[in-house]
Amino acid sequence: MISYFIKSGLCLAILLAFYHLVLEREKMHQFNRFYLLGSVLFSFLAPSFIIYVEAKKAIQTTVNYTESIEVIELSFFEKYITLQNVLISLYFLISLIFLTRFINNLLHIIRKIRTNEVINSDYAKFVPVKDEILPHTFWNYIFINEEDYSNQKIEEEMFTHELAHVTQRHTIDVLILEALQVLFWFNPLFFLLKKSFWLSFYLQGQRLPT
Repeated sequence: MISYFIKSGLCLAILLAFYHLVLEREKMHQFNRFYLLGSVLFSFLAPSFIIYVEAKKAIQTTVNYTESIEVIELSFFEKYITLQNVLISLYFLISLIFLTRFINNLLHIIRKIRTNEVINSDYAKFVPVKDEILPHTFWNYIFINEEDYSNQKIEEEMFTHELAHVTQRHTIDVLILEALQVLFWFNPLFFLLKKSFWLSFYLQGQRLPT
């Protein structure tokens, strides 16, 4: 497992380095979005594949020898409470915490949709809430402050930005990232990856929906 995580981290590091050195400056926002998403999936899957290479037959020499085996009895703690087992248990415990947080956030959003008025429009559904929040998007739902919506205080630029997130389905990217963070929470490259994603979302969000 440890070797898998190392290989996965190296793959992600190489792909992110190429993105920041070459692609980040280019104004191919849609391509960059799929490149970043593909980088995550590739880094996740690539270490799972093993390439077998057929080796030439070598002359085998058989050595006969007698070896005495000493049987050593280990206590329960010596057998099971090892550094590797402790690290694996810690990994799964923290992953469980991230998973619980992820599910709670989803349930919180679903409750907001069910307990508040939903206003349909051409491209999205508005959900006015009483909380003091900035507009944000989940699927085709745009959550906005109820008072700001009633008094039409939402800036046109911010409205266009959130509408672009809806039409370009950015929620899918966010869900994939959050799900993978449950598995790779220990990898500092994920923070850099998420930052790159949010910058890409911001730049794409400046585009008007068609």
